[in-house]
Amino acid sequence: MKKGINKTSDYKGAGEPKLNLEEAAIQYESLRVILGGNKSMRKVIAGDFDLISLTREGIKKSTLKSLAGYLGISMETMSRLLHTSHRNIQRKHEEELLDTLKTEKVLELAAFAQRGIEVIGSKQGFIEWLQSPLIMLDNKSPLDYLDTSFGIQMITKILGRLEQGVYS
Repeated sequence: MKKGINKTSDYKGAGEPKLNLEEAAIQYESLRVILGGNKSMRKVIAGDFDLISLTREGIKKSTLKSLAGYLGISMETMSRLLHTSHRNIQRKHEEELLDTLKTEKVLELAAFAQRGIEVIGSKQGFIEWLQSPLIMLDNKSPLDYLDTSFGIQMITKILGRLEQGVYS
């Protein structure tokens, strides 16, 4: 069992690990950094309720650009992942908010990136892995599957197998 994770046996999720508050704060802070930190994220993310609220309110275009830069991908690629034209994104002002669906996808991608960096061990290593063709993905890169929630789930499972030392 990982340090800092406590098992509970109450009726609210018996046997599921719960992060202590300090670990949760670090988790949400690193998500905030991936999204551009104080430059683009004025709001503190302290928990899932804040993520839900942020999704409903929308995030700024500048946050989207920060995520693309953090992942080392172009805005054209980011637009493809969001199922929108690059031109539609270009038209938006830096402070303009994205709609709920795009915001949710951006937050999902940021959480995925956070998990990937944790598993791979470094930001640069994760970026290289993300763009490398994998045999188990028919020689496509993980990035090619991040345009749908099911694709993100599939690639997250691959990360889980890597973390466990299972050849993928």
